[in-house]
Amino acid sequence: INDKKRNIMTLVKFIYKFIYFFIFNIKNNSKIVSNDVSTKAKIGHGVNISKLTSIDSYCEIGNYTSIGKNTNITKTSIGNYTSIANNVSIGQGEHDLNKISTKAMFYDKSETLTPGECIIGHDVWIGAHAIILRDVRIGNGAVVGAGAVVTKNVNDFEIVVGIPAKKLKERFSKEKQNKIIASDWWNKEPDIAKILFKEL
Repeated sequence: INDKKRNIMTLVKFIYKFIYFFIFNIKNNSKIVSNDVSTKAKIGHGVNISKLTSIDSYCEIGNYTSIGKNTNITKTSIGNYTSIANNVSIGQGEHDLNKISTKAMFYDKSETLTPGECIIGHDVWIGAHAIILRDVRIGNGAVVGAGAVVTKNVNDFEIVVGIPAKKLKERFSKEKQNKIIASDWWNKEPDIAKILFKEL
């Protein structure tokens, strides 16, 4: 009987989530097709989230952001126009190495796996198989290379690669960076942003 009730509850939750995102996609011109996206996550309009991607209830995702397949994101704030590839891991909990056991079953209920959240800026590109540890900030316009493991903050417009991720170069000169930041294009709709691009 318990198994039957559990199966019914699972089916009800699945149907509820399907209907929720079906309506959400229509209202917000989005394409969220993963069944593992929390309905409590704050998601903007024009967002694409592919199959098998997990987004927890503590996440915020900005407008026109796209997230590839099989990506796991927890406790993370993501800006507008950000692109995240397949098989990326962002903000996953980390076990305390100073405890006798690293097994989470021995933690007190009040404890969490690594406090703090990730902050991913606007117009960030994160390559396939990248890992971004919790409590890391990725600046606006930054690029994280495929397979990189990001253990510390990345500044605006920096390109980082490797394990651990290190700065390769900056995308633009400081003068151009300042112009782009001043334009604030990532807080505009796409048609306005395209006009601003011509002036930059």
